[in-house]
Amino acid sequence: MKRPLEIRTVADLDRTARSLALHFKTRTVVVVGSQGILVGWPGAPVTMCMSPEIDAYPANARAWEAAQDDDLAEASEEISVFFGEGSLFHTAHGFYIDGVDDRTARLPPSWPSRAVVREVRGHGTATVTVVAPGPEDLIVSKLARLADKDRDYIAAYHRARPLDLAVIEARVAECGFEEPLARRALAFLAGLPARPESTPAGPVRTAAVVPSHPAGTHCAFVMDEGRSVSIRAWNEVAGLYDVLDNPLGPAVVAQDGTSAFLIDGKALPREMWDTHPRVRAARRGDLSGYPRPNWAPPD
Repeated sequence: MKRPLEIRTVADLDRTARSLALHFKTRTVVVVGSQGILVGWPGAPVTMCMSPEIDAYPANARAWEAAQDDDLAEASEEISVFFGEGSLFHTAHGFYIDGVDDRTARLPPSWPSRAVVREVRGHGTATVTVVAPGPEDLIVSKLARLADKDRDYIAAYHRARPLDLAVIEARVAECGFEEPLARRALAFLAGLPARPESTPAGPVRTAAVVPSHPAGTHCAFVMDEGRSVSIRAWNEVAGLYDVLDNPLGPAVVAQDGTSAFLIDGKALPREMWDTHPRVRAARRGDLSGYPRPNWAPPD
């Protein structure tokens, strides 16, 4: 009997986020690997979603490890035990979570500034933020390994949304691939079909308004495939822009002009938000409460 195809869905992605958030008591989960594409492109081609697993880790992994009695405790191992291949989670849901960490995927150092995010309703009233590398950065991580399945993945992406090869080459250079690896990656890129002039290189960014925000401590992210934009503050511990907060404007602005005024993910009435101490301090130019990122974007 032929084994059915294993195709991951957004529902699987959301279940992954809720499960890890609950287990590790975090509000942010990072998804890397092939299924990170579901965060920014829920309608990605089926051939890009054929996997028995989702690679993910909690953003507070290092803090969780430091809090354990066992000095050798690793969040990735914890994930493998409770959610990995052959676990009760795997049996119940038909897929498993592969325990990884922030060193697993070969990504450009500046990827957090281009991350894609998705808000997921967690257990109870909590909202879980799912963070994944942007599409081009995912492609770079595939070029680092370039197994047959990685080649198929990149080719499927390129057929649906032709890649800007100059952008990918620049990201490869930022990664500092070893010379043989870089030559192999660039040779594969050169063999991809030429991009038709009339075809857009990627998702259309059509959010109506990007609120003003302090550069260096905050970053704007287009969400919902261009339907809204959110401002997030840098989280030094997680190494991500994952704190939903814009002290100088609404934290979420949709195409229809509606705004959500949030502090650390909590929605406030406009009047309360305007008079919040952090907003007032930021408007006076006091951003001392916002740590600066520990990476420098490429020139």
